Amino acid sequence: MTQRANASDVRCRQLDELLSTIAEQNNWSGNLLILEEGNPFYQNSIGMANRETAEKLSPDSVFELASVSKAFTAMGIMILQEQGKLDYSDKVDNFFPDFPYADITVENLLVHTSGLPDYMELFSHCWDKTKIATNQDILDQLQKHRPDVLFQPNEKYEYSNTGYALLASIVEHVADTPFADFLQKHIFQPLNMHNTRVYNRRYSPQLIQHYAYGYVYSAPSEAFVLPDESSEHDFVIHLDGIQGDGAVNSTLDDLRKWDRALYTEKLVKKETLEKAFSPVRLSDNSMSNYGYGWRLQEDQVTGKVVQHGGSWPGYRSWLRRYIGKDKTIIYLTNVDQEHQWTEKTLEAVENIIFERPYIIP
Repeated sequence: MTQRANASDVRCRQLDELLSTIAEQNNWSGNLLILEEGNPFYQNSIGMANRETAEKLSPDSVFELASVSKAFTAMGIMILQEQGKLDYSDKVDNFFPDFPYADITVENLLVHTSGLPDYMELFSHCWDKTKIATNQDILDQLQKHRPDVLFQPNEKYEYSNTGYALLASIVEHVADTPFADFLQKHIFQPLNMHNTRVYNRRYSPQLIQHYAYGYVYSAPSEAFVLPDESSEHDFVIHLDGIQGDGAVNSTLDDLRKWDRALYTEKLVKKETLEKAFSPVRLSDNSMSNYGYGWRLQEDQVTGKVVQHGGSWPGYRSWLRRYIGKDKTIIYLTNVDQEHQWTEKTLEAVENIIFERPYIIP
């Protein structure tokens, strides 16, 4: 289902060719929306939302965003900071007195410079897999087992899902309201993102219209199956109650609304956003290319880019915002693909948008 702002634009035909080729050759299944100055320039949906009912993907399909969720978690913190309810320099053990690590700040969590151990690794060794873990369980397990930090705060950058799960817990603690409700009230409702929510499908199932189930390839059955049916991906069940590092679910049009809001002061002030889109200086004086929930990049052709990818069994997502040029790629898929292959696909999409030579992966 392709929609174009300008059907004669050669780039649209190139994007059609790219998606139809990768769908045929690599089982690509997903939704793609490209915005230029806020207007939908290209939109396409290919594949199945639900293989059991044969429902096809459509622009209304609701996808798990995985780590693209981190920008929403960071925004929750920024909103609380502007409300004067917390400061980026606040220490994490101020919020959780039994937290076993000293001198880690809220900002360390936001920009992945905390050095905290990976909760997924901890849970793979120490968790009763018959239970579904929640954010409180992360705090409890860190306190119980006290795994070593990877480095001292601000010594280096290392991507941390633990940090973002703790940020969601801080939002709950400070706002005295469930994390999902806070985002609903302060982000999704004000932006009319009616099809967006924090959703843990196995922990608290709901009936969601046009839900795009994520599939993984199973070698034994030579078919695409839900990750729940694959022993290799069983963690999708016992880690399903965790929020903050993932768990936001959304649609193309709601993500368009989110993209547009980030050019305005609808949620927070301009200076707050500028800080969120700025790199941080590490102890050794080097700069990290990560802001508050966004990866940062700049080059001569594309200008400044703030972006984030997401990956969880069955899903690959990407929100790439060329804020100097006001172009945006919203890329949502529901069939597992290699990370490297996804990057090459996005590179081809980017090259087409900027009218550069491209290679179909």
